[in-house]
Amino acid sequence: MIVLIIVQLIVSFWIINHALITIETIHYHQKQLFSITHMKEKTTVRLFIPDGDDSQWFVDRFRKLENFIKTIPNVKGYGSFEETTISPKNFANKEQYVRKNEQLYANTRMESYADSTKIIYFDYDIYHLFSTFQLIEGRGLSKEDFEKTNKDVIPILIGYDYRDVFHIGDRFQALAGLGENAFFVTYEVVGILEKGAKWLSANDYLIDYANELDRFFVAPYFPEERDGRAMDVAVRLNNLFLQLSNKEDFPYVKKIIKQKGKELGIYPTLKTISNEMEDYKNNTKQSVRFTLTVGLFFVAVTLIGVISVTISSIQARKYDIGVMMVTGASKRDIGRMVVMELSLIVVTSAIIGVMLSYWTEWKNTFFEHNIRLQAFTWSLYVKIMVVSCFIILISSLIPLWSVNKLALRNLVEGGR
Repeated sequence: MIVLIIVQLIVSFWIINHALITIETIHYHQKQLFSITHMKEKTTVRLFIPDGDDSQWFVDRFRKLENFIKTIPNVKGYGSFEETTISPKNFANKEQYVRKNEQLYANTRMESYADSTKIIYFDYDIYHLFSTFQLIEGRGLSKEDFEKTNKDVIPILIGYDYRDVFHIGDRFQALAGLGENAFFVTYEVVGILEKGAKWLSANDYLIDYANELDRFFVAPYFPEERDGRAMDVAVRLNNLFLQLSNKEDFPYVKKIIKQKGKELGIYPTLKTISNEMEDYKNNTKQSVRFTLTVGLFFVAVTLIGVISVTISSIQARKYDIGVMMVTGASKRDIGRMVVMELSLIVVTSAIIGVMLSYWTEWKNTFFEHNIRLQAFTWSLYVKIMVVSCFIILISSLIPLWSVNKLALRNLVEGGR
């Protein structure tokens, strides 16, 4: 019975821990977003076009919408960012670069791509208004860097892990375009990012784990990368942002952009970062509520079992308890022993439940990072401790009352 109760408690703690992780993750997302960017809740707006695709028809109309947005006085910034990979070529330290990547990518999904590095391309407004990058050497990207042509030398910032491979002024080339239209673009290193620099995931800026840029490149968009193909335009649709002058401007800007989109035959939606976060919270509330309900149900069932087993144990050990009382133990001492036994069962189950929860989250990691693992902090452990104390308190009330009713004569009469 005790083993069964422990199993039930472990399952209960695993389910409750899962719900608490979801809640913690929501707070972590918000903290992450505003700690690694200068985005504002009320004045940073995400533009999304649900029916966007990579057809030339859509691309032509979308470009007209972009040009219109840039003329709106209330919009002080507009742009996007994109994450992809490039394979540097034609530079002196190629062998050292490959060896470095073999070390950096060992046991990751990138280990088969030692000749490539992930790169994030920025529009000027996104880089200038939102990024928090600091450099250990060289210079940042200027506005002129974002006005280069395909034939110009493109300035690039390198991640901290490549500081011994590339140096300020080094140049390399990488292919741009596809098929017969492919050509080499020349990059020049102008700065080295500080250790631990971060930027948002291009897959889902709000929910996914932020990119640590130690093994990334950062560069401005150039025409071919930004608008060279219809697919390039479609990719940018995932991360389009506007920066407004004031939060009061949002209704007006939203109205005229949607109106312009309707004229063009496309239908944009606009939400502030605050709106996006609220939607995300609302979408997860139902899941959290269901998980907590299931967890509490398991706890309730387990409490009944714990109380029953504890009372049965007390009844089965009546004679032993009587002997202990005859030799000087008080009912308080007996009660303390019962509570300690309950505490050992509950705390052990809680520890195993949290460990099991961590293991399942770790095994469910699809990408290199699982943001839910970041929720395993002291805050989470304290909440689990509170739940454990609650279970111990509730499950010990009836057994302690039962101990208090015990009469010494009834305990020892008849021996064994």
